[in-house]
Amino acid sequence: MTLKKSLKWVNPQDISALGLDVAKAKIDICFLSKNQTISYQIANNSQAISCFSKELKIIGLTTNVPFVLESTGNYHLLLAKLLNEDNWNVKEINPIITHQYIKHTVRWTKTDTTDAKLLAKIWLIEGENLKSFDRNLSIINMRMLISYLAHLEKTIQKTKTSFSTVKKWLETLWLSMGYELAKMQDVIKMLEERAEWIKQEILAIPLAEEEQEKIDRLDSIIWITPFTARVSYALFAHNDFKTKWAMLAYVGLDPKLKQSWTKKWVLRVSKRWNPYIRKKLFQAAFCGKQHFPYFQSIYNKNIMDWKHHFEAVLAVSKKIVYIMRALLKNKTQFDHNYHKLTS
Repeated sequence: MTLKKSLKWVNPQDISALGLDVAKAKIDICFLSKNQTISYQIANNSQAISCFSKELKIIGLTTNVPFVLESTGNYHLLLAKLLNEDNWNVKEINPIITHQYIKHTVRWTKTDTTDAKLLAKIWLIEGENLKSFDRNLSIINMRMLISYLAHLEKTIQKTKTSFSTVKKWLETLWLSMGYELAKMQDVIKMLEERAEWIKQEILAIPLAEEEQEKIDRLDSIIWITPFTARVSYALFAHNDFKTKWAMLAYVGLDPKLKQSWTKKWVLRVSKRWNPYIRKKLFQAAFCGKQHFPYFQSIYNKNIMDWKHHFEAVLAVSKKIVYIMRALLKNKTQFDHNYHKLTS
C-alpha cells in the first residue's frame, strides 16, 4: 500500500468500501477495491474532513459506498458527524470486533494503515450487520455526560473510602486531623453536588416526542427512576434487539459458559460494555425486590434454591431487562398489577 496526496487516481466504480482508522491528530483511510488497496491520510479536523468529503464528490464516489470506522471514544465523532451531514454511508464498528479479527491474522500486525485496511475488509464479511452511525446529537450528548458522571461517581466513592480509612486510623491512634485533611469533607460534598447537577442536566436534555415516549415506557416499570430510564434508553434501549438474550448480552448480564467434553460450567456474568448501566439496573432490582411482590417472588425463589443474595438480585436485574425489551417492542406501559396476573 502506498500513500497518495491526491484522489485523482481513484476510480469510484471500483471502490467497494472505505476503512477509516481515527486517531487524535490524523485519520488513516484505506480505499478497498477489487484489484488493490491504497492508503490515504488526512488531519483529524473539520477543515481537512470537509475538503476530503468535497473531493470524493468531485471524483464521483457514490453515497452508498460504506465508510467503516471504529467507535473510538470521542475522536471519531467529528468525522462521523461531518460525513453524515454530507450524506455518506457511515458504519460504526465496536473495537472489540476489530480486535478479534486481528487475533485471527497470522502476524497480528497492528498499525494505523493495517487497521484501516482491516476495517474496510470487515465490511466485506459483515455487510449490513454493521450498525449505522447514530445521527442523534442529543443521544450522543447524553452518553458523554453519562460517561463523565460514571467516572465522577467512581472518584467520589474512592475518595470517601480513602478518607474514611484515614479518619478511622487517626481516631484509633488518638491523633488530630490536619486542617487540609479536614477540608476534604467539603471537597467530597462539593463533588457530590456537582454529580447531582450533571444528573439534572441529563434529565433536561431535550428529546424528540417519539424518544420521550420510549423513555416513559421504561419509566413506568416499578422502581425505575426517570434518570435510570434515560440512562437505559441512551445506552442500549434505542437498539433493535431481535431477542431478549441479545439485549441481555449487550448489557453484559449474560453468563459466561465453559464446556469440556460432557461437562459444562456456568461462570460469572460477562460484564461486557458499560458498567454504569449494570449499576443502575442492580440498584433498581435491589429496591424492586424489597417493595414489589413480583420481583420479591423472583428473589425469594432464587434464595430458596440456595443462591447467593447477589445472584438473586442479579436474577431480578435480568427480568427488568426482559421487561424493558417487551415494553419497547409492544409499545405499551408496565402493568403494576403484573404480579397478580402471573400468580
